[in-house]
Amino acid sequence: MNSERYHSFWAIRFFRWYCHPDFAEDLEGDLYERYSRNSEKSEQIARLTLIKDVIKLFRPALMRPLFNSKFQNNTSMFKNYFKSAFRSFAKNLSFTLLNVLGLSVGLATTLLILQYVKYEKSYDTFHSQIDNIYRIQYNIIQDNQLIVECAAAVPAVGPALADNFEEVEKFTRLFPRSGIISYNDPEKGLISFREEKMQITDPRVFEVFDFKLLKGNPKTSLEGLNKTVISERAAQKYFGNSDPIGKRILYNGETEYEVTGIFENVPDNSHIKFDFLFSFETLNQQSNNESETNWGWYDFNTYVLMKPGTDIEEFQGKWDNYLAEVRGEDWEHRNYKSEFILRPAKEIHLHSNLLQESEPAEQGDAEAVYFLTVIAIFILIIALINYINLSTAKSIERAKEVGVRKVMGGEKSQLIKQFLVESFLINVLAMAIALMIIAISWNAFLNLTGRDIPLDYLLSADFAGLVISLILLSSILSGAYPAWVLSSFKPVSVLKGKLLGSASGNILRKGLVIFQFSASIILIIGTLVVYNQLAFMKSQDLGIDIKSTLVLEGPAVTNDSLYGQYLETFKTKANQISGVEAVSAASNVPGDEIFWTRGIRKLVNGAVNSLTVYNMGIDHDYVPTFDLKVIAGRNFSKDFPNDNERVLLNRELAAMLDFESPEAAIGEKVILGRDTMEVAGVLENYHQMSLKNKVKPLVFRLFESRSFISLKLNEKNTDNIIAELRGPWNQIFPNNPIDYFFLDSFFNKQYESDQQFGQVFTLFSMLAIIIACLGLFGLSSYLTLKRSKEIGIRKVLGSSVNNIVYLLSKGFLSLVLVANIIAWPLAWFIMNGWLNSFPYRIDMNPLFFLAAALSVVFIALLSVGYQTVKAAITNPVQSLRNE
Repeated sequence: MNSERYHSFWAIRFFRWYCHPDFAEDLEGDLYERYSRNSEKSEQIARLTLIKDVIKLFRPALMRPLFNSKFQNNTSMFKNYFKSAFRSFAKNLSFTLLNVLGLSVGLATTLLILQYVKYEKSYDTFHSQIDNIYRIQYNIIQDNQLIVECAAAVPAVGPALADNFEEVEKFTRLFPRSGIISYNDPEKGLISFREEKMQITDPRVFEVFDFKLLKGNPKTSLEGLNKTVISERAAQKYFGNSDPIGKRILYNGETEYEVTGIFENVPDNSHIKFDFLFSFETLNQQSNNESETNWGWYDFNTYVLMKPGTDIEEFQGKWDNYLAEVRGEDWEHRNYKSEFILRPAKEIHLHSNLLQESEPAEQGDAEAVYFLTVIAIFILIIALINYINLSTAKSIERAKEVGVRKVMGGEKSQLIKQFLVESFLINVLAMAIALMIIAISWNAFLNLTGRDIPLDYLLSADFAGLVISLILLSSILSGAYPAWVLSSFKPVSVLKGKLLGSASGNILRKGLVIFQFSASIILIIGTLVVYNQLAFMKSQDLGIDIKSTLVLEGPAVTNDSLYGQYLETFKTKANQISGVEAVSAASNVPGDEIFWTRGIRKLVNGAVNSLTVYNMGIDHDYVPTFDLKVIAGRNFSKDFPNDNERVLLNRELAAMLDFESPEAAIGEKVILGRDTMEVAGVLENYHQMSLKNKVKPLVFRLFESRSFISLKLNEKNTDNIIAELRGPWNQIFPNNPIDYFFLDSFFNKQYESDQQFGQVFTLFSMLAIIIACLGLFGLSSYLTLKRSKEIGIRKVLGSSVNNIVYLLSKGFLSLVLVANIIAWPLAWFIMNGWLNSFPYRIDMNPLFFLAAALSVVFIALLSVGYQTVKAAITNPVQSLRNE
């Protein structure tokens, strides 16, 4: 048990702060003894138990004198405040429960959202030099248009920055890899797994970033050829409990690497993740040093560590001038311009969504974080409004209490303290319940957000500070106005029974109710827009058939010259399996980002300069397998042996190349990179990526790709098909694990973050509306009770139940009308701005606004209806018998 953890823990520091010196030593001895016993079982249990014990001991009798002598002499007065508060709570139990319930849900929701926001903003902050680390963003500009924005730069950029600018302290590059890692265990035999999180880098990665090396030398582990350092997770996966240092692993069955170090697993809140790091010198050897000097190979995530205090805007200008000097002639010759922009690494997770992001599936969304923060504020304000409304509405009922206290010598300041103490106690009780709600719902909340937020967040001093701050803030915000109103009553008027409700107080209550309704309407409209936009994107025709498609990850084959033969053999055997309709191999499948770009232009009567476009390698079967539409010309065919000298274009590219029509492109020659190719056909546009992206210009080449093998299936019994595939796979591609996924699920993963945002947005919007309903229910209950005698008289005079229900409800319905007038333009402005971020989007349908209005009317009627109808059907004798 580490006693330093105990003494530095925020809970014990808080105990020492409040506990009276007369009791502190004995009580802390008991706390320490219990903590020691529990920590032998679990440090987490020990901490949670200690927090609970410290809270239990937080009692007036054990507290040290916190204020001056005048306060100490008035201890009895504060005891009286607490007694009066508890008596008031007991006397008005239903209203107290409504206040506590609304506040607890509001506080729990606010705390949960703020923990999510804190986690999203924490990405990469574990690096001690993060404020001075920048990633180089690579842009390509052609004909004054930005055509490529890429997170990966070219390899020559890092050395150019370090060698020519004293402001640059260090640089490092990470080149992503994926493939088969194998280890021949003496006891278990060959262990092979496909690995996606691998990077080729240099030793400087440990100097720029704070990735912790547990074994090995950070300066030498990645020096030299064929060296690798691996994560704790990978070490356990391949080597179990044995020491991996000095052992050798095989990459893609051809390159052997020596394990020279083990690093601590990369934290989840890192924008770049990896389990294997390979030495950069190995890539230099394999690429004939192109990975050091090339200015066009943009696959390298490049990071620079700048000297503290560097003016980045000024430095960017110097860097741009240098690039124009050394690269300007090449840019002019090729008619394009490159930009290499320094972007703060700490902003990557929330503010960057570029081509070749390190972890595109995990990219955050600053807009979503902003929306959720606003919802958290809305929810807290709505909960506080409930307290204010209920407290001020009951002010007349407590007027006599105030009058008597003033007659007996009570000062206004004392009365304000009394009501603030009540507010404080309500908020403390609400926070206690809120913490229980958080503890119970934590795992469900993590599943909802898709983030693995550590439980330590709830045990940190920051969280404790936030809890205390929220208690104090909400106590003041919710209690200040009611305290001022209640303490301002004149005793003479009160005791004569002449006190009437304040007009300004009524206006404030109505204003607050309007705010609640307006917020609810905006949230309902927002929820409808979010879900309809998501449904729209997922329901649109992609122009390509991704249903019933099983995709196998391509194998690693050492002999490139024989790969085509192996592939054809496997396709033949796979086609013989019952349930398999077609088999095709390609460099990409729908939903997989294309990185391969080349310049293209017409050979005759075309622009002098090339267009940079995306390239795909496909086989003869790709077009029919995915039901792509050939709108002009033909598909690749084995009947034409020279089709490797031909290309297919999509409609978008044919138009960009200025062909008058798709048919006009057929037979024309184009220059693709350095090759002259003939256009064999034009395909209809389809969505390679989700509808969050525009259709890009695509060129297709006949290419023996080993990236993906797609199988179109005609039956649902996929388990049997996969089982039958294993035989030919293991025979043709030995030592390659068979990894697969279903294409529709893979494609729809692009919408996961939006879907999670929609679910979170909807859940917390519903909670905000429920909290508003609780307040409205309590307020309507009290106001209906206040008008019970009026209702009795009206019934005696002949009013019907319908008339009375209308009379009691119309006030709230008029507030709903005003709330709609305020909320509609705000909702339109906010959500239309959100929709503008999508290239394919829905329109703002008036039905969304109508649905929100009717929903709020229904909610209002439901909230006030029970009490209203109950009052309307009550026998008037009961309300008038005391008159």
